[in-house]
Amino acid sequence: MLSAISLSRAPQPTVRMQFAFMSNGTDHPDAYRQLSVSVIVPVYNEIELVETSVQAIDGFLAGQELDHEIIIIESGSTDGSAAACDRLGEMLPAVAVIHETQRNGLGSALRLGYAAATMDLVWLVTVDIPFPLHTLCQALPLIAECDCVLSYRSEDNRGALRRIQSWGYNTLVKTVLGLPMRTVNSAFKLYRRSALTSIPLKSSGWFLDAEVLYWVARRGYRFREIPVPLLEREAGASKIGPSDIVWILRELAKFRWSLMRDAPEPGHKGGTT
Repeated sequence: MLSAISLSRAPQPTVRMQFAFMSNGTDHPDAYRQLSVSVIVPVYNEIELVETSVQAIDGFLAGQELDHEIIIIESGSTDGSAAACDRLGEMLPAVAVIHETQRNGLGSALRLGYAAATMDLVWLVTVDIPFPLHTLCQALPLIAECDCVLSYRSEDNRGALRRIQSWGYNTLVKTVLGLPMRTVNSAFKLYRRSALTSIPLKSSGWFLDAEVLYWVARRGYRFREIPVPLLEREAGASKIGPSDIVWILRELAKFRWSLMRDAPEPGHKGGTT
């Protein structure tokens, strides 16, 4: 509800950089484009990381001379993160802060962020920054020819149990939903805002990523996949636990049932490029 959300934003300057996109060694027909990026940063009890991470993201994008905004979705934190987010909004012109009054789930936070985004591209970055930020520089030339750039893990140094759990989840979701992507939950994802905001998202939990990818495939949006190493978080704790896994499976079953119940929307031909 609108009454449960507050938004603060400092005045933002505009800085842009022209990118020369190359395709097979030749100039892309749309060779010089001005691109802007909305970064969505969900936050719940991340006092150890939120200030340094957001400053790092802002500094990286400013260094690339990219017009950008950073939209923080703070979801009822109890550890001082809410005040830290407000300090970032006052200190950094590119930062806007949306407060939820309670923790409603990752999907709820992301849907708020996606709806608030105003730039050409939408980039999700969690505060543990699980991939090198310069991966964006690898993805930008590719987004000139597609609707989203996805990723798969080129390195994964997590323990065996977590890797097995991730493999099982990816296999299950890809099988149930018929997804052509290599992985569902690899962290780096860059979307054209026009494509992302056309998708009827409903999930309030961790299943939202899979829901987005289903509609990307179903509607024939063009996507590319790139290898990205997984970086372990340096502070704080992961917010996903056993109860979240059960909730994800419930959301998957509910989503699959809704697809069987409702008449499918007409798709368009397309896929990987």
